[in-house]
Amino acid sequence: MTWGKALPVLIIAVIFDALRFMFEWFILFGPAIAAAYCTAKGSSYIGITASGVLCSAGATVGGFFGATFIGPFGMIMAIVTGLAGWLVILILLLIFNGRIFKENALWFGASLLVSEVPFVGSIPALTIVMWRMHHVQIKIEKEALKKWKKENADAQLQERRQQIAEQAQMIQYQAGQVAQAQQEAANDAMAIEAANDERIPEEVRKAA
Repeated sequence: MTWGKALPVLIIAVIFDALRFMFEWFILFGPAIAAAYCTAKGSSYIGITASGVLCSAGATVGGFFGATFIGPFGMIMAIVTGLAGWLVILILLLIFNGRIFKENALWFGASLLVSEVPFVGSIPALTIVMWRMHHVQIKIEKEALKKWKKENADAQLQERRQQIAEQAQMIQYQAGQVAQAQQEAANDAMAIEAANDERIPEEVRKAA
């Protein structure tokens, strides 16, 4: 696992945390969004029209007097958004990176609990937990890769030493075979010479 591969999940976590934060404080963001929408719709090339101003003012006043409705609506949407984000990321991790839960299952469960508590859910728990889970996974996998490389290098070195030892034994064996063959050849030559000497008559040997 690398931070490049973890980036898509982190981006999704940030998006859901931002949406949940907006809904947590929808009593403030709701009227502001409505006013901004009215201003954008009522603008023209010359300037802001009277209808746009009236719409923005109406949205502000409506947000003030409709707080008793907007507040609970925002809380419900925050809970729904938090749960949806948690489920989406859970599915993505199970499909593409299930091994992350080996060391971080409790942290992922804690992120759900934090995100579903009213107002406490304003904390970007999902983003923080995703960052920590991937940080732990990347650290563990880097150490495991480093250990594997070291063990593999040691194994290759041991195998090379074994090959060199076997080659040395083979060379020594071949040298022994050559020496034995030379000795046998020398012995054969001496035996032939001795046999020839026996065949030569005594008179010829004396004359020589």
